[in-house]
Amino acid sequence: MTVRRSPQHEVLGNPPVAVRATSSLSPADVRVMLTAPSRPALLERLGIIGEDAADLGPLADAAAADEELLAEITTIANALRSGAGLEETALDLSAQKERHDALQQRLAPGEGLLPILAFLVSTSTVRAWHATRGLDEELSWTVLADLGQQMRVHRRGTDLLGLHQLNWVTGNWAGRLVHLGRLQFDLSRRRVARLEHGTERTGPDEPVRWVIGTHIPAIGPLDPEAVEESFTAATAYFTEQYADLGQDRPADAPAFGHEFTCDSWLLSGEFEEITGPESNLARFAALWERIGGDPQGGDGALFFVFGKRPPVDPTTLPRRTRLEAGVAERLADGRGWTTGSGRLLR
Repeated sequence: MTVRRSPQHEVLGNPPVAVRATSSLSPADVRVMLTAPSRPALLERLGIIGEDAADLGPLADAAAADEELLAEITTIANALRSGAGLEETALDLSAQKERHDALQQRLAPGEGLLPILAFLVSTSTVRAWHATRGLDEELSWTVLADLGQQMRVHRRGTDLLGLHQLNWVTGNWAGRLVHLGRLQFDLSRRRVARLEHGTERTGPDEPVRWVIGTHIPAIGPLDPEAVEESFTAATAYFTEQYADLGQDRPADAPAFGHEFTCDSWLLSGEFEEITGPESNLARFAALWERIGGDPQGGDGALFFVFGKRPPVDPTTLPRRTRLEAGVAERLADGRGWTTGSGRLLR
């Protein structure tokens, strides 16, 4: 395998398959980074604004002065920045959540503070990976600014600084995500039988192929024109910068860069009734050929509509909009919510 080295990173493969750090951060390095005068600008680039930025600054200073917390943040940061790329495994921070949250209580109540601080000081490897695959600096920071978005989602549901979508964000730091306009996209291998026939797993050696996963951040309306622009941008980006993933593809398979998947609470037939067939939500759901579904998807709807996690009494949920009322009624009367898995060919 081809390996190219720089002072901070090595690039594996040609075309690149991974970027890995060639050195580790020390606690002293992390202390300097957490307390640097440039911290406000870094928070803004990572999408951490408003109350979250105001609350985080003093906590970063306090953590930098606590040797035990600083050592743990350094350990997390080095794991996050160790590698990014197609074959890199995202760090499983959820497995360490209980211990990390217990440690943070000496500074503040809540959850996710230590990982947040580790994310701040560990962006270099994933940004280097983005550069090897043609994602410019501004778009690279847009990907990483999803950290701030997930913190806002957390605050909306808890009124506290924090983060609970830990492994979603670690996926971003492993190079999984690209944010292009209204939508986010990632690369994964999916089973051909599932894609083409919706069948469940039948064996360990089933053929797979690369597809583009689609994600919908909670940043505003799903305007159909903006959605179309995002899909167009994704096809252009992935076919140019990841052309190698289309090589050796069977002749009868859809061309790489033109096959999208989505697993979401938004892929539901309920929207036609709740918000109307011409609503943005119903029109987005109608784009997809369904290849699966989960009738036990109430927790997803609860989280993405209301920012809440179980246990919640659905009769207490707000009903300020048609969407809130429709979801709350279904959760309260036992109909629940069916999430969907879909495929889109373009």
